[in-house]
Amino acid sequence: MSLLFARALACLSALAFLHVPAAHASRSQLKAAKSWTYQLQGNIGAIAGSGADVAVIEADTAGGIQRLKRKPDGGRRVVIGYLSIGEAEKWRGYWKTCCANGSPGWLTTKTQGWSGNYAVKYWDPQWKAIVMQRLNAMIAAGFDGVYLDRADTWETMRGQNSNARGEMIKLIKEVAAAARAKKSDFAIMVQNAEELLSDPGYVSTIDAIAKEDLFHGIHHNGKRNSSGDISSSVKDLKRAQAAGKTIFVIEYLKGDNAEKVRSEIRAQGFVPFFGPRDLAGK
Repeated sequence: MSLLFARALACLSALAFLHVPAAHASRSQLKAAKSWTYQLQGNIGAIAGSGADVAVIEADTAGGIQRLKRKPDGGRRVVIGYLSIGEAEKWRGYWKTCCANGSPGWLTTKTQGWSGNYAVKYWDPQWKAIVMQRLNAMIAAGFDGVYLDRADTWETMRGQNSNARGEMIKLIKEVAAAARAKKSDFAIMVQNAEELLSDPGYVSTIDAIAKEDLFHGIHHNGKRNSSGDISSSVKDLKRAQAAGKTIFVIEYLKGDNAEKVRSEIRAQGFVPFFGPRDLAGK
């Protein structure tokens, strides 16, 4: 083979790689991520100029998603939309239809830390319909995946459903199946509820898990968590990591303390992010 022909063949191979999307591209990129950012409030424009491999943003963001998919160096960024599956949020568009003039059977009065957010009976078909409607809107908008929050609501709802844990796993599997039926490379990222990772079927369904307050602030006071709490969560997260899932961590710290914790997170092979608890942009 001549040197000229070999170079031409290499160029053609490179072009083919660029123009033919690999199967599960978004999911593969999420797995390979080394950095991420997480913003639910404020102007998302700054994200476009960051080098983050993954961006989790408000799912109802109007436009601007496509420009976030390209990093300044030309690389691809995975853009994930936020979706709470365990709480109804009073400011969402669906609230006027479902709840402004009455309380549906799936809505509770239980709050879990944020005013205007109410735990739901997430196994109820009517709530699932709302979740699926929002999921479909995200897919249509061009998101690469979904960030499922409040999966830990299963603990709050144990008194109302003896199979609360199983029902949460079932819902997440249904979300994943519905999304991938429309877009096979749609990524599923779950926040917290690491105790669910003992279920092999659940682990095989998701692509990544994000853990809040792994080392600090489990009680939202900024203090170091107990060694027992840390080791318990790390043990669960390592189970998913061993199965090939990426582990993301968000800590609400800054300064020298943040840099120390960043090293601890990296030492576990996890991907760190530090930001304000309200997840507002600059």
